Amino acid sequence: FTASTAMSELPSSVVAARPVSDLPAHLQCSSCSKPLFNARQTPHGCRLCQACVTGLLHEVEKRPCPGHTEACTLRDHHSEEDASGQVEVEVSQATCFPDMATRREVAKLRVRCPNCDAGCSVQLEWARMDQHVQQSCDWHSLRCEQCKELILKKDMQRHTSSECRHRKETCDLCSQLVTHSEMETSHRNLQSDVCCPRFSARCPHCSERSTPMDRRGYVAHLSECPERPVECKYSHLGCRAMVRRSDLERHYRESMDSHLELMDSKLKQAAIAQQSPVSAVPQSSVGAGALAATATDGRDVVDVKRRVGSVFEQFKKLQNRCNVE
Repeated sequence: FTASTAMSELPSSVVAARPVSDLPAHLQCSSCSKPLFNARQTPHGCRLCQACVTGLLHEVEKRPCPGHTEACTLRDHHSEEDASGQVEVEVSQATCFPDMATRREVAKLRVRCPNCDAGCSVQLEWARMDQHVQQSCDWHSLRCEQCKELILKKDMQRHTSSECRHRKETCDLCSQLVTHSEMETSHRNLQSDVCCPRFSARCPHCSERSTPMDRRGYVAHLSECPERPVECKYSHLGCRAMVRRSDLERHYRESMDSHLELMDSKLKQAAIAQQSPVSAVPQSSVGAGALAATATDGRDVVDVKRRVGSVFEQFKKLQNRCNVE
């Protein structure tokens, strides 16, 4: 398009503006009946809005005109007749040209601000609405540069200064700039490896009995904290319990039956794994490479049997201990 054509187009930022009064028929799109926003005209005189042209027509391939005028079904020697004796005129984006007269008329229409549903009551000519939206509309949504959320222009200053979770704050202990979301989750958290070097607090596990400590002291304290949750030593068998260090021995005593069941399950799985299907294949039906693989599998079976025997011995000892107690 030429420079004059580009200048006559209304920007997409105001496409949602609604006319204040009812539209005359000649300013309504022949396809969707909405205002002729950046009107285009077909060779047969059908007027379409920008959305219908770009959304319903191919760039160069001709398709039936989406308009609903009588001109859209006139006979045309380039098209084949249908059963009713009528033909649909075919057009493409390339064959539609800007309707400058209609665009000038639409640009003078008085419309409501696109942000009227949010609270803006301004009414202007469509051609002047974009300047209002971009420069002075307090109900226009802007994207926060920090958290990327959409915020009303009138609320942006408050959002960036006191509400944005990614706003920067200065730590009053170490003077570092830290985002608001990190201040409590990591910067002032003894359990975080990026904890403020000058922050001190009681152990989160035994806070009532411990003295305030910094991150370094907390790391040293973890190795002996009686309230710290730790994994059961039978977690490799499937026990998912997290138990306070001071309660570990009681857990082992009270959960002996469940630990025995876990070990029994592991034994059964190992017994199944030791059965190798490759050993049943006749040697005459396999090549040298397969025989080598079979030999490797045989060594694996021996290793599995050895481990099963070791686990079984541990199982028997634990069972005997349980019976004695």
